[in-house]
Amino acid sequence: METVTLTTGTGKEFVGHVARPKGEFAGEVKGCVVVLHEAFGVTAHIKRVCEDFAGQGYVAIAPAMLAFAMEKAEGVVLPINKKGLDEARRLIEATERADIVSMLAACVAWGKGQNLSVALCGYCWGGSVAYMGASHVEGIAACVSYYGGQLAKLTAEAQPRCATLVHLATLDQYIPLEEAVEALKRHHPAAQVQVYEADHGFNRDDGVTYDPGVALVARRLTLDVIQQNM
Repeated sequence: METVTLTTGTGKEFVGHVARPKGEFAGEVKGCVVVLHEAFGVTAHIKRVCEDFAGQGYVAIAPAMLAFAMEKAEGVVLPINKKGLDEARRLIEATERADIVSMLAACVAWGKGQNLSVALCGYCWGGSVAYMGASHVEGIAACVSYYGGQLAKLTAEAQPRCATLVHLATLDQYIPLEEAVEALKRHHPAAQVQVYEADHGFNRDDGVTYDPGVALVARRLTLDVIQQNM
C-alpha cells in the first residue's frame, strides 16, 4: 500500500492509506471506496479490507481518523485490547465532528479528482462516521455501515441521500439493536438493513468475534450495493 497526505478545507493534514487495483483491474478502475476504520486506527485488518476492495477493482483509501486528536497526520494504531479501547474512546471524544466531515470531503474530492465515483464503507466507529458523512458530504454514491454504535442518534438527525446499507448483529452489546433498527425504519426507510446472528466485529478477521460465514454474506451485499450505485 501507499500513503497520501491530504488537507482539509480548514488546512489540517491527514494521511490516507491507499490500495489500488492490480492485474486485470489496473486499467479499468470501477470507483473509489473510502474505508473508515474502527476505534483502533488503520490496523492491519483495515489495510486488508482496502486490499480486498482493490482486488475487486476499486481504489480504496483509509484515512487516519485519529490524526486530529493526536495532532499528527498519520494518526495512531492502538492495541486491540481494553487499554487500547479506553485510549480510543478518549481520542474519539477529542475529535470534532466538523473535522471528520472535512476529512471525508477531502477524501471524496481526492477520489473525484481521479474521475471516480466515491462510496463510504465504515466499521464500528467508522460505521457511524460513514453514515454521518454520507448525510453531510455531497457527491457520495453509496454508504455502507457495519455495526455503528451511534446510528440511532445519527439517523434521527440526518440521513444519507444515497444508497445505504447497514449491517447489524443480534449479539452486539455495544449497540442498542432495537433502537437502531426502529430509528432507521422511522427516519430512513429507504436504507437496506441487514441483521445477523453474530457479534460486534464479526467482520474483523483477527478478532475473537470474527464470523467468516456472516462476514462473507455481508461482503457480498456490500460489493453489490457499491457496484450498483457507482
